[in-house]
Amino acid sequence: MKQTKQKNLSRWKIVFVLLVTALGYGQGPIPFEIKNNSTFNDSELYVAIVGKNYNTGQHVWVNPKTSQIFPMNSSYNTVQGPTPGGNQGPGGNGKYANCFTKLSEISNKTFTLPLIEGCRVFISKGSQMYLYFFGASGAPSGYAGHNPLNPTDPNNGILYEIIELTNNQLGFFGNPSRVDSYKYPIGLELFGANNYQKRVGEIKSHAQIVSLFQNNVPAEFQGCLNTTSGEITAPSKTAPFADGTGGTSVGPYANYMQSYIDAIWSKYKNQDLIFYAGHAGVFKGRIYGEELRVVGQSGGFTGRTGRVQHRPSTQEALEGKGVLDRRLVDGDLDLVIQAQLTAAINRHMVDVTSANPGQQNWYNTAQFYKSNPMNHYAKFWHSYGISVDNLSYGFAYDDVADQSPSLHTNQPTKVIATFGGFYNTNNASNLIQAEDYFAMSGIQTETTTDVGGGLNVGYADAGDWMAYKNINFPTSGFYLIEYRVASAINGAKISSDLNAGAIGLGSVNIPNTGGWQNWQTVSQTVNVNAGTYNFGIFIQNSGVNLNWIKITKTNTLLKTNALAEKIDFTIYPNPVENTLNFKTDLKNSTIQIIDFQRVIYLDLPVFDNKSIDVSSLKPGIYAIVLENEGQKTTKKFVKK
Repeated sequence: MKQTKQKNLSRWKIVFVLLVTALGYGQGPIPFEIKNNSTFNDSELYVAIVGKNYNTGQHVWVNPKTSQIFPMNSSYNTVQGPTPGGNQGPGGNGKYANCFTKLSEISNKTFTLPLIEGCRVFISKGSQMYLYFFGASGAPSGYAGHNPLNPTDPNNGILYEIIELTNNQLGFFGNPSRVDSYKYPIGLELFGANNYQKRVGEIKSHAQIVSLFQNNVPAEFQGCLNTTSGEITAPSKTAPFADGTGGTSVGPYANYMQSYIDAIWSKYKNQDLIFYAGHAGVFKGRIYGEELRVVGQSGGFTGRTGRVQHRPSTQEALEGKGVLDRRLVDGDLDLVIQAQLTAAINRHMVDVTSANPGQQNWYNTAQFYKSNPMNHYAKFWHSYGISVDNLSYGFAYDDVADQSPSLHTNQPTKVIATFGGFYNTNNASNLIQAEDYFAMSGIQTETTTDVGGGLNVGYADAGDWMAYKNINFPTSGFYLIEYRVASAINGAKISSDLNAGAIGLGSVNIPNTGGWQNWQTVSQTVNVNAGTYNFGIFIQNSGVNLNWIKITKTNTLLKTNALAEKIDFTIYPNPVENTLNFKTDLKNSTIQIIDFQRVIYLDLPVFDNKSIDVSSLKPGIYAIVLENEGQKTTKKFVKK
């Protein structure tokens, strides 16, 4: 057990600095609903809410059943917990806080979220967690939570998830987190004024996530996975990466990052380190002795100096702690620079190989996680279509370059946390990685260069097939099925079906994309009755590589596509990075963009009558809907 540190508060302070123009006021307490999309019953799930009173700064807890707020006090430690290895807990009597409530006992599965800071909503399965309350203020104060490095911690083996949040006068700020661990898929959805709605979190099943991790991370990170429980723990919280502090033994990968960190400290003693840090601006500096000092060249910190006191250890880099979470002289800027460096080290973005790197772009997402050593745990959470928009908190400062699943609106109206994530839920896309088949004939897999990395299916000949188990179509109606394909020949064709051919879904011609790793998306619209099926793909004519399949419940606009072939417009380039061009003049047309991941409509600026600025979109799959003289048609495109 250890006293829980409110580390996310420092992270939110950095966010506030970068969002100072987002002035406005929250709406006070808001409803917080917990949906259960897991394989467990509501009576098996337990909920607790802990945080700080926004007005007083005192540590508090919220009763999920009544929404009442209480200051933390040791008198609430009345639940007898287990005592593994004789561990009697901080109170010396094996008792812990009576602060959890079964989800089945919460009316409408909804409680009122008050104005609160540094809050955590815990959801555990099968048992309450064993949190120990100290007090509302003074020393010690707060609560002790799970310490996975302690073999006698009573919370070991309990499946639980956490939502981190703050709800204050600036609105709601919240996210699910993989900073410490993954135990089960979780989703978070935020609603607000002016039709604000956004969701983040996992879109794959627990079994898929565990399988993908096991098959895609290198040997050094395999110890993060508990193959029995399915828990995936951040490397810094595992024995192989332990550095001997806190009573741990030094693990074989305690210095995993050290050669890279040492190379940074060696190189930039003798030449300038210049890097672009997004909204924070451009910084330039060197290492003096052991201290890194950089001066703002542009942006809001121009002329100010940020510092990192000395080279970090592997543990400090993986966790963004110690020397990478320390106010020195210009405290606010120090934290910003330390966050930037933490992110750059985890993603291997600091150039230590070029003779004269010049200005480096640490926000170039296409170059993240390209070289070792890097944080493969964090890379995993941003790959393989695991989460909405591939956003996740893989380490403490993964919000650098907007890679975190952070939700914010200054006028929130409702929050929904979904235990089990969005896998196969209504209105959510079902993304199937082609290599995740449960049975196949004749095909092979290979490394793909497509967005997101991972593997693709290839070497497919006529008659080969793949089958995917338990694909859910939640409601009857039309579904858009998209196939991410590459081909270097003409005439390839695939077909799809349900339940081993019992229900045919039709065939799709595969274009010659110009190469076996030149990827395009083709699609078909099908009508399917609600149900869970085994989904199959059959290679009718050979010559196709397949990276993923995406199944999305369509809306009226998409269903009109088959009836609107009279409008023929070509878009290019596809995939696109900044500007999407049209061969057809758009002067008399109405245009909308559909974000398939979030199932929302977007308005984007039109440069002229033949182009649209898409640079603000996150990487992913979108559709553009064009309406002209009462007719509509759609085209899909990929944002790089």
